[in-house]
Amino acid sequence: MPATAIGRINIPAGWDYDVGVSFEKDSKPIKVQTVKKGGPMWGKLRVGYMVHGIILGDNRKVEGINGTQLKNLLESTSKSKDRKLLVQVAFPDELEIDIAKGEENKVGFEQAGDKVLLRKIHDDDLRKRILPGMQLGSITFEDVGVECSGYTWAELAPCLKKADCKITLWNPTRPAPRKKTILPQRLDLELPPEVSDLGLTILKQPKVGLKINGISLKSPCFLGAQGKLLKGMVIKTLLVDNYVFDELNTAVGLVSAVKDTKGRASRMLMLEQGGGRSVEDIPVQRVAVPRMNRGLGIEFGGASNNLKVTSSTNPKIKVGQHVVGLVDSNGTEYEGMEDYELRELLDTTKMQKIRYLMVRQSDWHDEIVTATANDEAAA
Repeated sequence: MPATAIGRINIPAGWDYDVGVSFEKDSKPIKVQTVKKGGPMWGKLRVGYMVHGIILGDNRKVEGINGTQLKNLLESTSKSKDRKLLVQVAFPDELEIDIAKGEENKVGFEQAGDKVLLRKIHDDDLRKRILPGMQLGSITFEDVGVECSGYTWAELAPCLKKADCKITLWNPTRPAPRKKTILPQRLDLELPPEVSDLGLTILKQPKVGLKINGISLKSPCFLGAQGKLLKGMVIKTLLVDNYVFDELNTAVGLVSAVKDTKGRASRMLMLEQGGGRSVEDIPVQRVAVPRMNRGLGIEFGGASNNLKVTSSTNPKIKVGQHVVGLVDSNGTEYEGMEDYELRELLDTTKMQKIRYLMVRQSDWHDEIVTATANDEAAA
């Protein structure tokens, strides 16, 4: 390592546990493993820093040692007040932080290519624990029990509002994580008394049941943006004052049950992981939409969640494929639209330079009997 990358940090008298630092035993250079919060080295050393050696009180420099040898040196020189560690700033391989509801502004992330990097820290304790520059590895949204990795920051940022979450940070030199969503095996959600509309799009799927397919554009989701994270979960039942609505065979039935029980203090929506074929098994393709919609070259029609391409001169979009939604220049995803709503959105965003249609192969929808409550009601 170049000499300019290594600094000197004074350490107080005492053994390693007095100093409040532990080191990896066998690493060379020595990795800082833990730093005691509020200890004498809190904010001076951080997990992941590399210790290249120590300067003892008699100015003797000892280098090329491992963590066990450094621990022994700290013990044998515990009464000395003039010791210095030779330290290089570095990131740990992985580190977790907790963000509570209303604390999302403690940290600021930014998209950098295919990675999401921590750019700003607005909390004193966090500043003493970590440095900006770490990569976002994954986020676990504890209110809904969903773990997400590999998403863009534009996709994740709205979900952090009013959310309890655990953020796993990675060393920025690691490859960007692959896009993945880990759903809970089971999830019980309390419905606030004032909720009369879930704000979710629901699909009825044979042998599976009522599957969540995203959040509605027509009414706000009671979970906020976190609702879209539950895509693929199956609504098994609604529990109201110990009464079980266990025959929710249609989206209309679910909508009516939620609406009719508004004001009840004790309501629980019970979800499980979906079985059978999932729409997420078939990847979504993003196709760039030209400015002013010039040369888009497709016609489409159908009800919400079943917009099928009926004609196409676009080499990237085939007749029979389904238009899942649109992504605007801000990275906002619009899904679950009627055909007229998508046409209107294409028109209102036509001046934007960067937009994408989200398109999925045609066979995913063949197993779906019912699209949404509105479609069922119309039938």
